[in-house]
Amino acid sequence: MSAFEGIPRPALLAAAVAVVLLSAMGLAASAGLILGNATTSVPRGFYLKSGQERATYVTFCLGARHRGPEWYPCICSPDDPDGVRILKRVRERRGDAVIVEGDGPRALDSRILGPVRLDEIRGWWRPLVLGRTPGR
Repeated sequence: MSAFEGIPRPALLAAAVAVVLLSAMGLAASAGLILGNATTSVPRGFYLKSGQERATYVTFCLGARHRGPEWYPCICSPDDPDGVRILKRVRERRGDAVIVEGDGPRALDSRILGPVRLDEIRGWWRPLVLGRTPGR
């Protein structure tokens, strides 16, 4: 008698496919190829590492020029290079910088930070699977 006896074959196949997909996504995430976002500042979902020319999103750290505000110590910066990186949509490219934007009026983006310099960018991304952003 099998442990799987009585379970329909399509259900077993679907479960096996789900395990393989989740394992592959976990491996890709641990290798830095996939990024998950659960915040509301940009669409929730998964983002795929991309070349600069195809990317529509970036992750970046704050620069030393941003020191001062109360939120500075909570985010990746020269003082905390392993801190949380910021994920934002690229609105415009300007030579050695990009203008980034979030989805909300209070988003921490180029309206507050100014242009993000290329040396502050830690990753270039494009959407893989996006969910719905609340309020949109």
